[in-house]
Amino acid sequence: MFPMVTRFMNYGHQTVRETRDIGQGFMITLSHVNCLPVTIQYPYKKLITSECFRRRIHFEFDKCIACEVCVRVCPIDLPVVEYELSTYDRHELNYNQIALGRLPMSVIDDYTIRTILNSIQRKTQ
Repeated sequence: MFPMVTRFMNYGHQTVRETRDIGQGFMITLSHVNCLPVTIQYPYKKLITSECFRRRIHFEFDKCIACEVCVRVCPIDLPVVEYELSTYDRHELNYNQIALGRLPMSVIDDYTIRTILNSIQRKTQ
């Protein structure tokens, strides 16, 4: 009978201890309820910057896909998207061989270009 009583007492002590731990965690959670948020929702709310904001903006042109998200969310309206392909439409680009990286026919008939093309063809064979 005594082992059953000691197990019951241990169970009671363990229950009280776990309830106290849960209560301590809940008190910590309640202490943070009245605090202001540390971060802002960046794409939806712009950061308020001063007039003399002089932080350097890091931008990688190689990774740019011209989606213009950086233009819309920039807090100081700094980036402007201007890219070369924006001047061409689809039909003009299809017929503009130089823009596609191809040589025009007048250049292909040149003696030097013909010699280079022939030497490349000989190397591949």
